Amino acid sequence: MARSNFHQLWDAAGNILILEIGVSSILKAIVIYYSQTGNTKKVAQAIHAGMNNTGEQCDIARLRDVDLQNLADYDLIGLGSPIIHARELPNVTTFINGIESLDGKHAFAFCTHGASPGFYLSRVVPALIQRGLIVIGWNNWFGGACHPLLPKPYFTDGHPDAIDLKEADDFGREMVERSRRISLGETELIPTLPKGREYDEIYRPIHEVPRHFQRLLNRTEFKVNKEKCNYPKCTYCIDNCPTGAIDLSVSPPIFDRSCDLCWLCEQTCPNGAIEIEWEQLAKAHVPLTKGDLERSTKIFEAKGRFRRLTPLKDIGWDTHYWTFKKPRFKINY
Repeated sequence: MARSNFHQLWDAAGNILILEIGVSSILKAIVIYYSQTGNTKKVAQAIHAGMNNTGEQCDIARLRDVDLQNLADYDLIGLGSPIIHARELPNVTTFINGIESLDGKHAFAFCTHGASPGFYLSRVVPALIQRGLIVIGWNNWFGGACHPLLPKPYFTDGHPDAIDLKEADDFGREMVERSRRISLGETELIPTLPKGREYDEIYRPIHEVPRHFQRLLNRTEFKVNKEKCNYPKCTYCIDNCPTGAIDLSVSPPIFDRSCDLCWLCEQTCPNGAIEIEWEQLAKAHVPLTKGDLERSTKIFEAKGRFRRLTPLKDIGWDTHYWTFKKPRFKINY
């Protein structure tokens, strides 16, 4: 579909002369998101609202509902998700790797997180560029964390709030306007993602997970309480696993190597049938929480890039989220 631009002039007799001065394509855009607790969904919806308010055609879709073959229909593609282990989840990586024939299309990336964007942007932005997309922007927002090994209340609880969502709305508008201008030849508006120390200074990646904690993670065992599990009537964990790692049809059940330890299955099983020994893991995780995670939020706060809604005195150091009754939250797409 095309949109004509017109300019009005008046002749000496006062008659209106309408001159067609150009024809431009209507921009068609889509916001694609993956969400677990609902933080990324809220941000994606706000970005979508901002884009829609520009008068352009904009869709929004969950990652799992997107047909990669249809992406060629769009001029501007936004992709966002939460982060895990300071990066994107594997289903997001798989999605990007499946993109084909989008050379010259515009894209933007966004994420939600509980301490810092980590390596999300430094991984996702180049990955999109490698698929032929022109990345015209990126952004990130804090979100309350529901990780079983984190204290509850947590540093970032309360986010994203109304102020965050207004920023997301503005970001959506900005991406449409930038896409329009770049399409008209203002290629100097295409940003370059910072690298190395410059990236670290802006986005403050969390440091590597301590080796002793990583070793414990690698030995983590998922157990299924057969008295609570309703498989095959219930396949909730299988249907929602972002890596397709779960097979309950065998004995013992399999949580294979593709598992990324996002803990979604254990946290959201309707009957609390999936069990993990948390005590040792939680103890080993405390230095990471009181080190990198707390430090990151303080650094962002000092730079004016984080508004603390949960006072430090209220952090639940003695109430880790794994101690809460299961299911701890319901998946919010």
